[in-house]
Amino acid sequence: MNFKESLTGGLIFWFLNSYEESKTKKFFASFGRLVKESVLYRALSGYVHSGAYVLDSGIVRLFNVLLAAFAGLCDRAESLTEGSFFLRIVKKIVSCKEIFLCILVAYPFTDLIIRKTAGVLAGPWDELYFFGFLLLLVFDFIYNHKDRKYIVSPLNLPVIIFLAVMFGCYFVVSPDRTIGFEGMRAVCEYMFWFFLVLKLCDSDKIGKRLCICLFIVIGIMAVHGIYQYIIAVPMPSSWVDHNEAGVRTRVYSILTSPNVLGSLFTLTIPVGVGLFLEEKNNKIKIFYGLVILCMLASLAFTFSRGAWMGFMAAVIVFVLFYDARLLIPVLALSVLAVFLVPDIGNRISYMLSADYIESSMNGGRLIRWLDGLKVWTYGKLTGVGLGHFGGAVAINHGMQYLVGEDYMETFYMDNYYLKTMIETGIVGLSAFVFLMYQVFINSVRAVKVSKENKYLKIGIMSGLFGIIIHNLVENIFEVPLMSTEFWVFAAVLMSFWYRKTIEPPLVKGRGTAA
Repeated sequence: MNFKESLTGGLIFWFLNSYEESKTKKFFASFGRLVKESVLYRALSGYVHSGAYVLDSGIVRLFNVLLAAFAGLCDRAESLTEGSFFLRIVKKIVSCKEIFLCILVAYPFTDLIIRKTAGVLAGPWDELYFFGFLLLLVFDFIYNHKDRKYIVSPLNLPVIIFLAVMFGCYFVVSPDRTIGFEGMRAVCEYMFWFFLVLKLCDSDKIGKRLCICLFIVIGIMAVHGIYQYIIAVPMPSSWVDHNEAGVRTRVYSILTSPNVLGSLFTLTIPVGVGLFLEEKNNKIKIFYGLVILCMLASLAFTFSRGAWMGFMAAVIVFVLFYDARLLIPVLALSVLAVFLVPDIGNRISYMLSADYIESSMNGGRLIRWLDGLKVWTYGKLTGVGLGHFGGAVAINHGMQYLVGEDYMETFYMDNYYLKTMIETGIVGLSAFVFLMYQVFINSVRAVKVSKENKYLKIGIMSGLFGIIIHNLVENIFEVPLMSTEFWVFAAVLMSFWYRKTIEPPLVKGRGTAA
């Protein structure tokens, strides 16, 4: 059934049709024309639609020269192994790269299964899988003549710059080199998935299938979350403030945190909506719609205010790029949900109360943020060292700092930006904010580059933006699962951009993203 034919869709579009005939619409239309004619708007529009500055850079040319030289060695290696059993096995493995990518996207279940069955390999499985992918990439380069090229995207250089800054912070400020290396690995390791997936996701069909895989995996977790809510699964008392009543449980599915589950929904629901809007088969469309409803319910049952905040940010971005006229009705429905679902309303209203402020200042986020800022004063420019405060590495090593006359033990900062600033100073925070900005602005460019898979691209962009916002109140990138999924789908989105911008014949000079 078409969305416009549903009760909710009918009400929304009735409102929009009434709006079309109103004086308010005429006023905003006149105002919009004035804005579009302004110098500022033209400058911003030109910036958003600008080409990728990396396309004709010296770095890319150097990579192409090196790859051309390596291609000669590849031809030699292929001739030596031609007709061999080894070559047949390698080609078979390379042909299964889509399956291996889906296993990576199904990270929650992959991790659960391996941790229950792999024994000593349970800890480093994702590192081993990464190096396996790296070998796959090398073999793919050797035996795939048509695809021996460096895959460039507007995000390559920002990611490399951030990694370089983190390496620099490690060498400049590391009171303990072992802890510093662990901290650097926790921050940087999962970003390398971006480069591998960007190379191996070599068709729009694979990109869409990875989105469907994520949607199904998280959809199963959503149904499990609803089941947990029905049976009121036990939860630690620390998950709810002692002054807060009415939350009988918080769901977490197969994970260890409702906040992480909520973050997965923040990433996946917009992708699901994109799949729903792209789908032509009504039966599949109904399936997508039902799963999205399950995800929305399970997101509500996480009672993660940070995830709700990130999700609303994702919704706003999605609506603005889909049809800006829907923004007010969608926001009105969101406010209505707060009033109609008492548990959600109570959870949000408590956050705005004096009791919450007092509780948070006695052991919650606010006092942690203030204490973190005190530690930051020990290294404002380059921080106190990667892995030395505010995250899992620091907690595992029992890090503490003398602040005034008392020793302060480390804790989770519940703010990845603040954690980054404490560990790497203004330098590291600037690099991270720049990277997150580049993820968003180049996601916008990927959406603008063509109308093909437009809604799916809007969904990925919105989900990524929701995670960026969620990191303001959680250490989301501290979780390998979330960091991996974020960079995998950043790569999927950039692969869409690449095939519409670089692969078609370009005139000499810079490619354009519009």
